[in-house]
Amino acid sequence: MNLMTLGGWMMWPLLAVSIMALAVIVERALAFAACPLPDEALDRQLQAALRQGDIAPVAERMRAVPLLQNFAGIMAAPALPKREAALRLAGEQTLGQLERRLSLLATLARLAPLMGLLGTITGMIGTFSHIASATAGVDMTLLAAGIWQALITTAAGLCIAIPAQFSLSVFSGRARRVARMLDAAGNTALMVEAGAAAPGPEREGA
Repeated sequence: MNLMTLGGWMMWPLLAVSIMALAVIVERALAFAACPLPDEALDRQLQAALRQGDIAPVAERMRAVPLLQNFAGIMAAPALPKREAALRLAGEQTLGQLERRLSLLATLARLAPLMGLLGTITGMIGTFSHIASATAGVDMTLLAAGIWQALITTAAGLCIAIPAQFSLSVFSGRARRVARMLDAAGNTALMVEAGAAAPGPEREGA
């Protein structure tokens, strides 16, 4: 609480931003933890599905993840009309759920250091204003105390922005991996379906 007082009024908006950023980070961490795919085993299953012409094992594995159940259900339904469009739509909906609130986290990560800088500037303005109005000369102790107190908000803003930006980078990377997995799984399902629908060689004497 002493730092909150020394940092001035801007420390309270920074506290609100830090709480919002922490809430988003925890919520998104839980959301991504609930989606353990993709992994190397799934990559091997996709390759095996192409060789064997059977997408069912991949769909069953993906169906075990609640977030991927809709996408997996479309993969396992080869007779579904407009299946390619349905897979694309299901993939976009899945990514939309994963990327929810990431834009808010990005905004908070950019906003925190700017707010800290604003707090520092207003603090420095107040400090130099007091010095300018002093008639007994410049007190270096007062000047130093005013400067370090003003810099508290900059430090606070950076302490918020750094973990927020790091978390955003991690979450965005995971979302890109899931996007590549959905693209690969959807293309594999369509290729398996095309292979199954292709006419076989004509019999002799036909």
